[in-house]
Amino acid sequence: MELRHLRYFVAVAEERHFSRAAQRLHVSQPPLSQQIQALEAELGVALFTRGRGGVQRTAAGDTLLPLARSILDAVDHAVAQTRHVGRGEAGRLAIGFAGSMPFTDVMPRLLRDYRAAWPQVTLDLREQPSQAQVDDLLSHRLDLGFLRDTPSLRHAALASLVVQREPLLAAVHADHPLAARSAVPLADLRDQPFVLYSASLGSGLREQTLALCAQAGFSPRIVQEVHEMPTLIGLISAGLGVGIVAASMQRAQLPFVAYRPLRGVNAHTDVLLAWRRDDPQPPLRNFIALARSLPDAAAPATPGGNAAASP
Repeated sequence: MELRHLRYFVAVAEERHFSRAAQRLHVSQPPLSQQIQALEAELGVALFTRGRGGVQRTAAGDTLLPLARSILDAVDHAVAQTRHVGRGEAGRLAIGFAGSMPFTDVMPRLLRDYRAAWPQVTLDLREQPSQAQVDDLLSHRLDLGFLRDTPSLRHAALASLVVQREPLLAAVHADHPLAARSAVPLADLRDQPFVLYSASLGSGLREQTLALCAQAGFSPRIVQEVHEMPTLIGLISAGLGVGIVAASMQRAQLPFVAYRPLRGVNAHTDVLLAWRRDDPQPPLRNFIALARSLPDAAAPATPGGNAAASP
């Protein structure tokens, strides 16, 4: 028995006429009659009674009809689902993101646009520091990551794309004397207590902050280390120190924090999308294609560039 036997049977059973069934199937009537006879011979029962007015289903035909429809529906569903997955229209993506990413323009926009274009793909979102994302990408626990630059991202197995570039700002308590200025020279932070990203994270933003301070002629006095940018902002709000943060963190709207441009320094931080270079998943490839269509998308800066200009 082949699927075409069942399709022919259903057409005849529903049309109750061989000629109309042949027209519906776009075949000629003699081959259709032969296929129905072959099906009846294989089953060893008559499925139809023939008469001048057409055909009538036998009890065996009545029994087979809903079962045949169910089988054909299941096959059609299997074909459709396979095609959906093959085109990236269904499946699952495990996506990591650093704690500051929801405050950026790009992560909410990409997730919203991707969900609208491919609603059947399940997005498994996980908040993780940048280095943890790199580790999980390499160990296949993540498919994609939103992160800021980190030296380990240079691994040969990984590819990355800059999806947003944003200025770095000085963040100080609202009562701090520097908050009264329109812009802050880095050198004026020389004697201030710094809240900085933890060395254990391998954060490129930590290294960039240290490099910026070194260019201004001092080494920051670190009083507290944190794992995520929102935590850094929270400690500045509590009056524990100053810090250097991405401009998007102004959206956190924590009280008692003032953000000021860094005078005389063109410093910025990149938001990157990272993935395994050889990962062929269609849902992943669709996400990357969507990210590449962004107006600010660009290849990441070459390693070893100026720390202030190429984080």
